[in-house]
Amino acid sequence: MGVDDKEIANFSDNELIDLIFEPGFSTAEKVTDLSGRGVGMDVVRTNIRSQRGDISVSTKLGKGTVFSITVPFTLSVVRVLLVEVNGLWLAIPSNIVEEIILLDPEKVISTAGQKMLQWDDFTIRLVNLKDHLRLPYLPTEITSNSLPIINCPTVLTIDQGQDFVAIEIDKFWGEQEVTIRQPQGNLKMPPGFTGCTILGDGRVVPLVDAVELIRWIDGDYMTNTIDKTLNLATLDQSQLPASTAPTPVATQRPRILVVDDSINVRRFVALTLEKVGYQVEQAKDGQEAVEKLQSGISVQAVVCDIEMPRMDGYGFLATVKGQSQFKDIPVLMLTSRSGDKHRKIAMNLGATGYFAKPFKEQELLSTLAKLVG
Repeated sequence: MGVDDKEIANFSDNELIDLIFEPGFSTAEKVTDLSGRGVGMDVVRTNIRSQRGDISVSTKLGKGTVFSITVPFTLSVVRVLLVEVNGLWLAIPSNIVEEIILLDPEKVISTAGQKMLQWDDFTIRLVNLKDHLRLPYLPTEITSNSLPIINCPTVLTIDQGQDFVAIEIDKFWGEQEVTIRQPQGNLKMPPGFTGCTILGDGRVVPLVDAVELIRWIDGDYMTNTIDKTLNLATLDQSQLPASTAPTPVATQRPRILVVDDSINVRRFVALTLEKVGYQVEQAKDGQEAVEKLQSGISVQAVVCDIEMPRMDGYGFLATVKGQSQFKDIPVLMLTSRSGDKHRKIAMNLGATGYFAKPFKEQELLSTLAKLVG
C-alpha cells in the first residue's frame, strides 16, 4: 500500500486496525474468485458513512473482535419527550433520559464558568440549550389544545454512558410515540439534530440527538474557553486592572493528575478538584501520564480510568508501581467497570482506591483529603 515500515512501527493499535478499511488492503495470501482483493471492508465503511454513520473495531488477541456500526435515526417509530425551549418545541428520545426533575436554584452552583447541579448524591453539569443554540424566540404562546404537564423550568438528566449531564428546558409537554422523518433535498441538519417528526396537529418538531448535541456543545465550550484564554494571554500586563494582577501564592497547593481518554470526564473531574483548591494536571491515556511523570512533574495523587487507548489503567498501575520514584504516589481508579473482578485486579496492582462512574463527589474528595490533605 506504499506505507513505509518505519511509519507503521510508530502506528498505534487503533491506527493499525483502521488499515483494514483502506481500499486494496487484504490479509489473504492469494486472490480467489470471491475474496482477496481488499474491497470488502472499504465498501462497508463507504456505504455506512454515506448514511451519516460510522464503524469501529474493538479486538483482543485470543478473545475476539467486535464491529460496532453506528447509524442515525431513519424512518422509524420512537418514543420521545416533547419539551419547549425558548418557545420552540423539541423531541428528545426518552430512552436516554434518566429522570425529569424541577429546577431548584438552590441546587445550582457555578464553578470555573460552568454551572453544576446537585442531583441525588452526585454533582453533574447543567446545560441550558438557550446558551448554545440560536433558537428563534416566538413572542406568542404556542397554540395547543392541551396544557404542558410541567409549566416551569425543568431539568432532564441525560445518560451519556460514562457520566450524566443535566439539560435545562422551559416546559415539558409529555411523552408519545412519533414517526421520525428525514428532511428531503439539500437541507443539512445541524449538529445534534437527526430528523424531525410531524405531530397530529401538523406541527413539525425537530428530533434531538441529545448525546451528540452535548458533544457539539462541549466542543463549542472548549473553543470559547481556549479563545478567551488566548485573548487574555495577549493582553499587556499594564492593560490589566490592578485588582487582576497576579498575587503570590502563600502555600503550594497539592497537584492531582487526572488520566482519562474522555475530555468530558477529565474536565468534570478537574472542575470538581479545582473548586476545593487542588491543582490539576491532565493526561489522555496511561502512556501520556507516564511520560508526564517521567518528565519531572510532581503530583501528590493520581485519578485514573481503566479503559484507555495505548496504555490502559492496569498498564499505568503496573508501570508506576514498578518504578521506585513513583511507587508511593496514591492512585485512585475512576471507571465505569464496577465489577469485583476489575476492582480486585486494580487493587492487586497497587491501586489505593476504586470508584465507579458516576462517582459521588464527596467520597472522592474525602478520600483525597485523607491521602494528601
